Amino acid sequence: MEILRLGFLRLNDMNTKSVIICTICATALSCFGQSNVVYYGANSNALNVVFVDTNLLKKAQSAIVADLRVCLLEWGKTAELLLDGGDEPGVIGYLDIGTVSPHYPENIKFPSHIVSNGTAGVALQIPKELSDAYTNAFKFAAANAKAFSAASAFVKFVNSPNFLTLPPKDLPNYVLEKNTTVAEIIAGAQDTISELRHQTYYPPSVLGFFNSEIGPAKKNLLVIIPCTSPVNDWKEWGGYPAIWHEGKWKFFFWTEK
Repeated sequence: MEILRLGFLRLNDMNTKSVIICTICATALSCFGQSNVVYYGANSNALNVVFVDTNLLKKAQSAIVADLRVCLLEWGKTAELLLDGGDEPGVIGYLDIGTVSPHYPENIKFPSHIVSNGTAGVALQIPKELSDAYTNAFKFAAANAKAFSAASAFVKFVNSPNFLTLPPKDLPNYVLEKNTTVAEIIAGAQDTISELRHQTYYPPSVLGFFNSEIGPAKKNLLVIIPCTSPVNDWKEWGGYPAIWHEGKWKFFFWTEK
């Protein structure tokens, strides 16, 4: 794949490598609790979650559900539950939101199948392929714990007024661009901040982190930060890549030929 520019990626352009990972699940669980329930729609409707892999440990289930909640917190506000039957055995409906999540790599689909859950009603079914993708990534998260724990703080800062009023001399701490010196980043700081300020940023999924050969090192840790841009009366979803560089996250602009 030829990546011409790692800058703002609209939803359909988010064709990233899928070395998938698990991140700060404990933090997410402390905010949401540990029951296997997600929330969708404008009114935050509760929906149970069930796993095809019945051997999956409870701890892993809770961590996956926590990440699903992160994805649905804003993106899921337009979701609807359609109980109109399914075209696969056991499927009785769908969570209508679209399977290409701005939080996920393009080749991983967000779960949508709704199944019967006995006396509890209906539930969102998590296929084994997806739960395997999450659980197989725990070692990657443990090896990069510092970077993972810093991602939420980075998103919080770039959403804050403090980022919008950042002195130009400080911008190199938050931006890395190929073939661009620190002095050049400082000189173009106002234009760069103006470009970045039009988006609202959201915490990434644990599946949004990956290793890549693209960047200043032979192996670079990247993450796609989901974001929205206002377009008339609706929001366009996309993402900005960030790179873990010199012990901090930076927006990442890189041209590969």
